[in-house]
Amino acid sequence: MARVSGPFLSVDASGKFAGLLVASIWKGRNYMRAYFVPTKSLLPQCEAARDMFKAAVEGWQALGGTYVDDWNLAAQDVYPPISGFNYYVSQYILQAGEPSIPEVAPKKSKVIHNR
Repeated sequence: MARVSGPFLSVDASGKFAGLLVASIWKGRNYMRAYFVPTKSLLPQCEAARDMFKAAVEGWQALGGTYVDDWNLAAQDVYPPISGFNYYVSQYILQAGEPSIPEVAPKKSKVIHNR
């Protein structure tokens, strides 16, 4: 991935360029990468995973306002910080269905690569 320190032919660059490059912004940084066409795997395991994520997103969208607020509040205790949506989806996957908010928020060590 090429790192861009300034804009590419404009004030901001985003989108596909000549079917060869893709320019975008990630966390406030401009970047460019080669364009590729993603493939959709037809393996049963991949289909099952996509169905699970789809169900998790539909579950989040069906939640009422107070439940969304509860998940957003609970996500503040998670380290590293994530959104309430991400916390809900991760718990949906881990609990294999409609999740409940865990009593203890998961925390990952601040140590990187066991150093």
